[in-house]
Amino acid sequence: MRLSLVVSCLGPGLALLAAALWSIWPVILRLRRIPQVLVYPENKDKDALRIGILGASFIARAAVIHAADKRQDVLVTAVAARSESKAKSYAQQHRIPAFHGGATAYRELLAREDVDAVYVGLPTALHLEWTLAALNAGKHVLLEKPAVLSAEEAHQVVKTMRETQLLVFEAAHHRYHPAARRFKQLMTFGGDSEMASASFDVRFSMLDPPSLLNSIKDTLGLSVSLSSEDRRRERIKNLDRWWYCVDMLLWSTGAYEAEVVFAKEERFSISATLKLQLPNRSTTATLSMARDSWRDPFTWSISAGNRSSETSLRLQNFGFPFIWHRLDLIRNGQQTSEQLYGAGETTSRAQGLNTNWDTSAKLLDEDLLTRMLLFFLRPKPLI
Repeated sequence: MRLSLVVSCLGPGLALLAAALWSIWPVILRLRRIPQVLVYPENKDKDALRIGILGASFIARAAVIHAADKRQDVLVTAVAARSESKAKSYAQQHRIPAFHGGATAYRELLAREDVDAVYVGLPTALHLEWTLAALNAGKHVLLEKPAVLSAEEAHQVVKTMRETQLLVFEAAHHRYHPAARRFKQLMTFGGDSEMASASFDVRFSMLDPPSLLNSIKDTLGLSVSLSSEDRRRERIKNLDRWWYCVDMLLWSTGAYEAEVVFAKEERFSISATLKLQLPNRSTTATLSMARDSWRDPFTWSISAGNRSSETSLRLQNFGFPFIWHRLDLIRNGQQTSEQLYGAGETTSRAQGLNTNWDTSAKLLDEDLLTRMLLFFLRPKPLI
């Protein structure tokens, strides 16, 4: 009697647990594939592209190391960090043959003859200095986004890039995933004619607990006044997330002109309404980014809607679609969904698979970058 009671109580719970595990198992498998090494350094091509890393960071693992570990034609040859012990342990952990540590570490790496290109994954405030240094040292640059802090900095990078005839490639990794490309195809290549008159909405909400706590303090009047440097740091954090909204919007729609109709920036959030000029029409777009929203702890989506035809298109989680995403198309009340994982590549690996540094690399686009920054940062420059 007692056993049957226990079974009757536990049965539904176990069934729910099994269902939950079944639904997340593919996600677990995809996450496990990220650090896998498929091609070891000794098996790389002799003419492989040789990359040096500035900054022994977590982001460098995802953006460069894990992607290079799966390619025959890319080899990470050196890493540099301000801490020699960190540089050494990082190199050992990731089978990087050379490391540099200390105050001169970055310049020592740039002087190496076995480095063709440099990944600059340092804090955004250091991007300009070390991108220019890399270009002047004769190295191509893979530059972590957001590339720079102002339109003036963008002009300096583009000017030096042209003078040295080298490439600066902004790491807009999300553009290269099959899901993002499918969304762009539907928007810009007539994949769905009812999308031709759509308006757009882009949202990026990722809850940051310290931001939420400070937001509550602000609301209660308990926060302390920020120094100018603290405010600058907060705005750089905002820019890092805001960049995704703007870049995905401009890239996927093919917009070549944008006008800010409304804009509001708070300490932990940004919202805006834009008027976009597309190749064959104009339309509107709303964008929002938040770091302190407990009501919406995670949303990373871009949507297109046509109210007159009741048609809409939405891509969820366009930033990390290799973990999970969904592309929903609703027409006449009927919804169809797509999930496009390819061979399971991360967005960074997909970026590498679809990039040829010699001929078809996406150069740092001066106009695009300037427009991105002008949305908010020109009225109140970060520098």
